[in-house]
Amino acid sequence: MILQSLISLYERLAKEDNVPPFGFSLEGIGFCIVISKEGDLIGDPQDLRTPIKANVFEFFESVVPYSNKVNVRSSGAANTPNFMVDKADFIFGMSDNLSKEKHHASFKSLIDEVTLDSDDEGIMAVKKFLQKWNPKDFVNLKYWKDICGTHGKWVAFQLEGERGFVHERLAVKNLWSSFVKKIEYSEGVNFIDGKKVQLQNQYAQFKFGSGGSLVSFNESAYESYNKKRGKNAPISVESEFKSSTALKYLLRSKTQRLRIGDAVTVFWTENNSPAEEFFGMIFNPHDDETNSQLEQYLKAVRKGARPEIPDYDGDVKFCILGLSLNKARLAVRFWYSSTLEILEKNIGKHFQHLEMERQWDKDPLNPGVWHLLKETARETKGISPLLGGALMRSILEGIPYPKNFFNGVLNRIRADQRINYLRAAICKAVLIRNHNMEVSMSLDTEKKDIAYLLGRLFAVLEKAQQDAIPGANATIKDRFYGTASACPASVFPRLLRLAQHHISKAEYGYVSDKRIAEIMEGVEKFPAHMDLQEQGIFAIAYYQQRNALYKKKDSSKDINKTEEEQS
Repeated sequence: MILQSLISLYERLAKEDNVPPFGFSLEGIGFCIVISKEGDLIGDPQDLRTPIKANVFEFFESVVPYSNKVNVRSSGAANTPNFMVDKADFIFGMSDNLSKEKHHASFKSLIDEVTLDSDDEGIMAVKKFLQKWNPKDFVNLKYWKDICGTHGKWVAFQLEGERGFVHERLAVKNLWSSFVKKIEYSEGVNFIDGKKVQLQNQYAQFKFGSGGSLVSFNESAYESYNKKRGKNAPISVESEFKSSTALKYLLRSKTQRLRIGDAVTVFWTENNSPAEEFFGMIFNPHDDETNSQLEQYLKAVRKGARPEIPDYDGDVKFCILGLSLNKARLAVRFWYSSTLEILEKNIGKHFQHLEMERQWDKDPLNPGVWHLLKETARETKGISPLLGGALMRSILEGIPYPKNFFNGVLNRIRADQRINYLRAAICKAVLIRNHNMEVSMSLDTEKKDIAYLLGRLFAVLEKAQQDAIPGANATIKDRFYGTASACPASVFPRLLRLAQHHISKAEYGYVSDKRIAEIMEGVEKFPAHMDLQEQGIFAIAYYQQRNALYKKKDSSKDINKTEEEQS
């Protein structure tokens, strides 16, 4: 299903001229060398890189000649060249001040084989350059260390006086297209459609992590029934090219790719749909996101209504693929394929379950997946590598959230005693979806659940302390929250005695006393222990009660005064 869907995507993109044709690939060019028609080097190599940050560059993208059959660079075929564009060791015969004569010779040989008797002036200029070039002169070139380094990428030729590269000339493209079509492959049955075809033995590598293939059989241990390499999962040359090119397109996309932890999620629709653009924004929103169509779309999704946007089709097929790098192979974390309407219903339920009264206006109304994941660990590197994929799957399919999602948030609350908007929202979503509980998005003074009452009580006790000791560096939350939420009986009696001292010192202490009394009416006894679900309810109640105490006025004195007047 995955490969078939990628093939369909390629065919759609090809009609729109958004993907390269067979035998070509979109790659990054780091440097360009300008040559005369006589093959002489003109000036210094041109640096086409755009620096992003230290040792990170954006490369100039160009469609280059490429074929898996010709360009297999494994441990057993490290000197296989590209055509008309390549790295320093192939073009210059040097790399890191080391001779690469075999690489250089194979590069020249492939050009001679493909171009044969061509009289195109660009091709002739490259041939003349290669005949004249002395590899020992490489270290005299400007940028030579960058060109042969890991940040150099590929090097292209440019004819003096022309704007495009030599490999972009029509004659070069026609010669290469004709050449790759004549390459012979072994025959077999394509496992995608059952037809007898020419089979691809080597699957494409993807620039993801340290590089990997979606399908690969690099070691004999992975082979079966004496079938070698690609014949274990036979796919036609054409199908492999289409599926790999479509996946490369998605991995490069800024709107159809989403990175969550060590995993990458790509997504697409069967036909053109505005949902392709919105989907990434939904799960990875930006602070400056003000797109009116997106806001309208999200509003409808949250309500479970049909979005009123141009060209909307709820019946269009939507595909989502989650990938991560596992050594030299891309691992599929999850695969989801359904109609856009069903997907939106599941996403809408996710946001409904997360709905929580915000503490600050800047709190995200539609928190992205990465926002949620960051609440499960102290640092981003501490986030479980499997959690991102599992969380995405639960959202997309409408199934229970992963257990370590809830546990991770509770662990962080106990560790740093911080109960913010996102953590409270996560607890609410998990309790509703995983445990079929009813949880309101704001304070519910009628709720008599013991864990909820104790969470409220803890917030009121903390407020009494803050009224009595304004500007205190620490509160009872910093010292007692973990124990209060897990073993209430061991700490609440002590906190209530302490509260009497705080009430006597505060100007409006009797207001706190009234709040405590109202909550305690529903508490018969303090439980010795509370399970994880009850700890989640405790956290929600604490957050909601605290919000209620502070949302009316900026100062606690004004809040207390307001309640005094009401009483």
